Amino acid sequence: MKTFNLKLVRTALILKPLWSFLGLFLDPCSCKSRLSPKTILVLDFHLIGDIILLTPFLKALREAHPGARIVLAAGPWARELLNGGGFVDEIIPFSAPWVKYKQGWKGWQATWYLLKRLRTEPWDMGIEIRGDIRQILLMAFSGAKCRVGFDFTGGRALLTDVVPCDESLVHLASYHKRIAEYLSIWPPGREYLPFLQLTDKERVKLQQIPSYVGIHLGASRPLKKFSKEEALDLVKSVAGSTDLQIVILSDLEDVTFVNRLVASIDPSIKNRLRTWSGSLREFVIMVSRANSFFCMDSGPAHVAAALGIPVTVFFGPTRPGESMPLGKNIKVVENKEISCRPCNQRKCINRSEKACLSGLTRKWRDI
Repeated sequence: MKTFNLKLVRTALILKPLWSFLGLFLDPCSCKSRLSPKTILVLDFHLIGDIILLTPFLKALREAHPGARIVLAAGPWARELLNGGGFVDEIIPFSAPWVKYKQGWKGWQATWYLLKRLRTEPWDMGIEIRGDIRQILLMAFSGAKCRVGFDFTGGRALLTDVVPCDESLVHLASYHKRIAEYLSIWPPGREYLPFLQLTDKERVKLQQIPSYVGIHLGASRPLKKFSKEEALDLVKSVAGSTDLQIVILSDLEDVTFVNRLVASIDPSIKNRLRTWSGSLREFVIMVSRANSFFCMDSGPAHVAAALGIPVTVFFGPTRPGESMPLGKNIKVVENKEISCRPCNQRKCINRSEKACLSGLTRKWRDI
């Protein structure tokens, strides 16, 4: 079963009478009693990996409703990731304050502006992917006539269609597929595999990039990142396993860490090593040329997997069952014996700091 912040769930359940009251003013008709929708609103404000996991669902939605106007309200990173896909007609960028923290009052002001934008268009169908009461409320207030989603946080009264769920669902993608099955848009026998597409211009640009082995050491939270010593061991180990050039790709926030790491590397390895940073879309193009890719449990792991690149993912405080990248050639490395896993990823409670990440490079070498 999907895990949620317990404080959010408790608060949402306390406010359940309020949701029931608000539900009295909403259209009660199920999507299954309506004709094919002309306008569809999909909401998912979470991170890079989450949007990539959504791609098979969006493709199935477009195939089932080729003439509908499909709009995705999502984090601003969705525009760069889905460029060239053609499965949505518009992406409304929104950095949700419950996903990207420390926005202060500006985050909630942006939420109000998003709601005003959503209400300018009539929605035949709204689909909330995660079962999050905050996003269900946005969908309900958007004016969507039928509202599809999971009832994980007490939002049943605000939905016209509650997608059934059971303990068999574990990975995030299995929830997306379950919604598609409920809507009868998932082709029987089709495997749920995320993907990313390049434009024709990007494919031409791709040919100018020589093949290489990629390493990405960043992650959304500090506890998911290697220490300098473990990162150094990984670079040395990868260098010893290939004759190709090695490229360390980094986000702007990790540039300093990568520069310090490279400065401490042996000159014989440094000659075969270079660093790279750029925009998210440039990152997608760059990763497309990788011969193989090594990274932490992070968005870039999903990017590489969706592009069909062989990827090795190092899992620390989280477990791979719920959110690991999906693809044809994925290798997961983890310390299963660490008893404090999974944790809240905010503060390490182990006696040995980041014990869950310690020795993972050695484990990879032994596989």
